[in-house]
Amino acid sequence: MPRPSSRFAAWLGPGAIVGAGFVAVAASPGFAQTPAFGTDSAEEPGLFAPAPDASGARFRPGSPTAAAPDGRTTFGTGDGETAPSGSQPRSTTTAATGFDSRNARRPRVPQSLTQRQQEAARLKKAPVPPTLTPGTNPQEIPVVVPGRLRRRGGPDIDTTSRLNVPTTATIPRRSPRPEEDPYAPLGIRTGAFTLRPAIEVTTGYDSNPTRIQGLAGSGFTTVAPELIIRSDWQRHQLNADLRGTYTWYGQTYPPVSENAGTVAASATPEVIDRPTMDSRVTGRFDVDRLSRFEGEARALISTDNPGSPNVQTGLKRFPLVTTVGATLGHVQQFNRLEVTTKGTIDHQMYSDSLLSDGTTSSNADREYNQYGGSLRVGYELKPGLRPFVESGADTRVHSQKIDRNGYDRDSTGVYAKAGSTFEFSRKLIGEAALGWLWRFYEDDQLTTMSGLTIDAALTYTASDLTTVKLIGTTRASEIIVPGLSGVFSRDVTLQVDHAFRRWLIGTARIGTGIDDYVGSDRLDHRYLVSIAMLYKLSREVQLKGELRHDWLRSNLENADWDATTVTVGLRLQR
Repeated sequence: MPRPSSRFAAWLGPGAIVGAGFVAVAASPGFAQTPAFGTDSAEEPGLFAPAPDASGARFRPGSPTAAAPDGRTTFGTGDGETAPSGSQPRSTTTAATGFDSRNARRPRVPQSLTQRQQEAARLKKAPVPPTLTPGTNPQEIPVVVPGRLRRRGGPDIDTTSRLNVPTTATIPRRSPRPEEDPYAPLGIRTGAFTLRPAIEVTTGYDSNPTRIQGLAGSGFTTVAPELIIRSDWQRHQLNADLRGTYTWYGQTYPPVSENAGTVAASATPEVIDRPTMDSRVTGRFDVDRLSRFEGEARALISTDNPGSPNVQTGLKRFPLVTTVGATLGHVQQFNRLEVTTKGTIDHQMYSDSLLSDGTTSSNADREYNQYGGSLRVGYELKPGLRPFVESGADTRVHSQKIDRNGYDRDSTGVYAKAGSTFEFSRKLIGEAALGWLWRFYEDDQLTTMSGLTIDAALTYTASDLTTVKLIGTTRASEIIVPGLSGVFSRDVTLQVDHAFRRWLIGTARIGTGIDDYVGSDRLDHRYLVSIAMLYKLSREVQLKGELRHDWLRSNLENADWDATTVTVGLRLQR
């Protein structure tokens, strides 16, 4: 074998000496290792592979055999002998693995910090009790009740198990918040108010816009702007609902008049375009938890309904009817008893009628002021059910004492009704009431108006996709026909909304109404059937379509009519 060069020997010489020394130390009895996986293991661990501790939290070489007087654990050589003290390594701890070369005893965690975990583990490992025989009284086992479940000042919670079965108290899960409508308008935030403006443009065809049988139909276009304002205060409230419409018709009509007895059966203006407006501002001032003030200011604009006996003969267009008024009330609660008092004032005025020949006719005799008040007492029988009784009175004072036909139409009205408000788990909300109304006229020639009143506004959520609404209203309207006191009207409408998709909602509506002309035998029955579809393109854009049929059946000759309306519309909202 050739002799290595002097440079290679100089490099190999110190390494060979260190390697030989390391092999000698490893072969010594003090560093002998026992198999980590038993004698039947296929392969023993390597020279430096540590054996796991019993707790599995740290590792040490070899296995412990005895504890030294100073608390350190000695390591056996594999033959039951104790390793010399000089073979124990110095104190070295690796933070990554938790390995302690001294194998010093780990400090115990105070039991107070792990008391709940230990108690839970003890209950989890508790044996299943044997079958109990009748008449026995097994030992009671305490139950762990977290402090957050204990109510201050309330009765103590029973912390024992009568059946000797460990139990734990559970926290009731909160019902999930309803998912926000992904197509609802977000509005515009301005200080403490949220503004939701919108405008809707509808076009369509009405087979009988004058509500007089035999006249031609007409296409029409309606523009309806609106602005909804909502406050966001912790106390008090101030809201506003501002809505208006204007409808243009493409057809004009010659004046029509047809009398039957003392009632004008039909009349129509030449131009039937008309506006409407319904604007209301409501507010609430919270005095304290049991007392508050409520108020409303309103402004309404409308016209006489097409086909109404109030429509004059020979009109160029409908005169405007404007109503402004306010309501102020106070609500006081006495535990479950609630008392509400309200006062109202309204002023109704008419514009002059423009006739086809260019002249005008005054409607000052139809203007009046109305003052009224009401008292409601309700009692909460249980959450969501508050029955009530309500009574009120009002008086109407006309601007002219005697109207164009020689009648004094000043009157006093009284009503009483009983009903209830509902709010059952958001399934059924609203209120409904039945009552009776009387209206007494100053003129002895006018008959007292009286009858059953129906007032309802109920919303029933049958499912997440279907909603049912029931609306009932009663009105006592003025009239200018000679010999008639007024029109007593009742309307009931049932509406069902179903969401085929979140963005596709169908609506079906049916309704009926009765118009009783007090002072004559005339009685009109009105009906409607409607099917509509709403397609939500986004939060800002919606498409609408509706098919509706209305008809009237009267005991008066030549007063019946039918009308079919088809509309499509576009709604822009923010």
